[in-house]
Amino acid sequence: MWHKVPNNANNANSRLQGRTVYTVPMPVDLAERKRRAIRGELSEVALALLTDRKFESLTIDEIAAAAGVSRRTFFRYFTSKEDVVFAFLDQWAVRLAADIVARPADEDPVMAVQTSFRQLTAAYDDRALALVRLVRETPSLQQQERINRDHLRLAVVNALAERLGLDAERDMRPQILATIAFAPLDAAMFSWFGTRSSEEVGHLLDEALGAFEKERDAMVAARSNSGQPRKAAVRQRVRHRARSRA
Repeated sequence: MWHKVPNNANNANSRLQGRTVYTVPMPVDLAERKRRAIRGELSEVALALLTDRKFESLTIDEIAAAAGVSRRTFFRYFTSKEDVVFAFLDQWAVRLAADIVARPADEDPVMAVQTSFRQLTAAYDDRALALVRLVRETPSLQQQERINRDHLRLAVVNALAERLGLDAERDMRPQILATIAFAPLDAAMFSWFGTRSSEEVGHLLDEALGAFEKERDAMVAARSNSGQPRKAAVRQRVRHRARSRA
């Protein structure tokens, strides 16, 4: 579902206020499905044209001509070139949220997010590669990329809330779980948008998820071990009291 974040929303990220964002997966009518299909097609055309070109060199007229639509039709679906480049992330958010909700009910929610994200990245790998190059080379796209990342995070929070039967406006658990789930994903994306852009994003995700699981297990083990002396001390005090009473 897409809705506009109120400008005076107290709990909304300041970059999202006044923008239309995706929240939770819901059935859409035929007109909306057609609108998304056309947006997706225009975005595909733009990314294909930008495979080996600078962003500034591509005109809206060229995108429209390649897609077989008029300039007027283009502006019916997008307000700028920046918007059309990132349109496929709309589909990404829709699919990611739906996949998270559809994961097995007994699966850990953090793992549900990470598994869904990993599978979806593989499906969109070619477009993601084109996007990362454009973002690295084009300052005007860098701010938009951060905004779209916030949109994606909001979609995950609401998908987790639906999955867990919680109210994301009142319960902090979906936000906390989303933050935990995104930690290794953000690390992989940071490396990919940084000094490791030539590597396959799937490998970076696997590396980050492996590091996350290793550190998580280490923290659990450390916490368990630190609790053993306290438990032993408690048992000793209980035995001492029992002997004293005897």
